[in-house]
Amino acid sequence: MTAPRDIVWREAPHQPVFVGGTGRSGTTIAGRLLGHHRDLGSTNPRELRFVSSSGGVADAYAVATGSMTGPQAVGPQDVVDNLWAHWYQRVKPSGAHGGLYRRLDRDEMAEVCRRYVAEFPDDPYAASRRFTETIVSANVRRDPGSRWVDTTPANARAADRVLALFPEGVVVHMMRDGRDVAASFVSKPFGPKEVFAGLDAWRERMIEAWRAEQASPPGRVVRIDLQDLAVTRREETLERLLASIGVGDDRRMRAWFDAKVLPQQAHVGRWRRDYDDETARRIDERYARVIEELDALGVPRPASV
Repeated sequence: MTAPRDIVWREAPHQPVFVGGTGRSGTTIAGRLLGHHRDLGSTNPRELRFVSSSGGVADAYAVATGSMTGPQAVGPQDVVDNLWAHWYQRVKPSGAHGGLYRRLDRDEMAEVCRRYVAEFPDDPYAASRRFTETIVSANVRRDPGSRWVDTTPANARAADRVLALFPEGVVVHMMRDGRDVAASFVSKPFGPKEVFAGLDAWRERMIEAWRAEQASPPGRVVRIDLQDLAVTRREETLERLLASIGVGDDRRMRAWFDAKVLPQQAHVGRWRRDYDDETARRIDERYARVIEELDALGVPRPASV
């Protein structure tokens, strides 16, 4: 089988940006904000998933380098199988279709996967980066050499593995009050269906993200509090976010920030509005215990409202 003529094999990404979090923590709004910057561009789909999700490219590379072992170990063929099963085309909770089919048709993707599996044993680093960049930059309208921004929530929890494969990249960990995250989970057709289970999930994901950050190169993970970005320290937080990525201010991005990244978009304190007083009191008590646990472990957390 020969490669379709329209596949452009790309060797490596240019300083990619990986925005992640616990889920319902502001990854989408941060990714869209950065995607409006002249020097950056959102991936399509915005959540690539195949890089940092369990059983993805970053995991396979970690296994190949010996930094990830155990029953969860995956190889390149597992990545390809997961791609076809979960990431090539999927039905979103809204009923809309999304996935990597937007980048390559089935024949083209089959060839890209075949080459990835064939090249991986000799050079897993180059094969993984080429595989990723070829998919991300296929048929793009933006400059294929520009920096891209992915908003897969798992990026924060896999920061160490992502940055091992893309050491020139940056991981942005979006953080949000766990009570608001838990309430938001319950309102969606995915994630925990009960607010206290949502709090437990938030706790576990915050710990997982902190462990990944500790195992990452210094300065490559930046933590951004959604409340700071949208409400309390807007200018200061935006400047810190841009500086961590290495880009300056931008007029188009600034216009989008002023129009879309607003206090009401952060839904601060929604857990009080969504529940009766007694349930809100129990949520607050449970959250206080979770915060004590995180503080005892040294896990950074968002400011409490």
